[in-house]
Amino acid sequence: MGKSRLSKRREVEAAEAAEKKTGKKKKKTTKTTKTTKTTKKKATKKKSTTTRARKKKADTPARRRIVWVLYSSTMREEGRYLYHERDKAEEKLQALLAKGKRRYFLQPIKEPLDAEGNPMVPDEEEPVKPVKPVAGTAEPAAEADTAEAAEAETEE
Repeated sequence: MGKSRLSKRREVEAAEAAEKKTGKKKKKTTKTTKTTKTTKKKATKKKSTTTRARKKKADTPARRRIVWVLYSSTMREEGRYLYHERDKAEEKLQALLAKGKRRYFLQPIKEPLDAEGNPMVPDEEEPVKPVKPVAGTAEPAAEADTAEAAEAETEE
C-alpha cells in the first residue's frame, strides 16, 4: 500500500524547506513530482462563471377521466361506462359471464380530455363498412352513367 497523503505532503514540505536553505533544487522522486504538478494545476484553474439555468414552467398535465371498459378474452372492447356507472358495468359483465362462452373482465382506463372537457378519443361503435356490390348484380342505369362519364373524359 502506498504512502498516505499526509506523509507525501510532509516530504514535499521538507524538500521545499531544504531547497530554501541550500538554494539548489534537489531531485525529487517521480511520485512527488506528479503530486506537485497536480496541485499546481488545481491552483491555476480559474473558477468559471456559470449562469443559473432558468426553470421552465411546468406544463399543466393533460386532463383525464376514468372510464370502466369491459373486455372479452380477446381484448375486444365490449362496452365503456363512466366511472360513476360501475354498477351498470358490473351488471353487463355478469350478463356476459352467464352466457359462458368467453371470459370477460372489467378494467379502469384513463382517457385524455381536451381543454373543453370532451374526450379526445370519442366513444366509437364498430365502424360501418360500406357494402360492395357483387359483380354482375349492378343496376344497368348505374353502368350506363359510368360508361357515359368515361366517354366524356376521353373526348376532352
